[in-house]
Amino acid sequence: MKKFFLSIVGGLVIGLILSFSFMEYESSWTHHIQRAGVDQMVEEMDFDFVFTASLLVVGISILIFAVWSFIEKKKDEKFLRDFENEKN
Repeated sequence: MKKFFLSIVGGLVIGLILSFSFMEYESSWTHHIQRAGVDQMVEEMDFDFVFTASLLVVGISILIFAVWSFIEKKKDEKFLRDFENEKN
């Protein structure tokens, strides 16, 4: 559970930093003057940015999880190999 949680957090941190560093966030907004008696400003999210950033976060999380699992597997294999060598 710790590996899964830390992979998600690491992917979130690294993915968001990379997203804001390398991709351009374009906020779209419209200004309505005297609509329903008041001035209104409507802001919207940049859907392409949010979608690409979420894919980047998920991809980095999966990559962190896979690399961590691979390293753990290699450590376990090394431990078993060393144990067998000490046994003989």
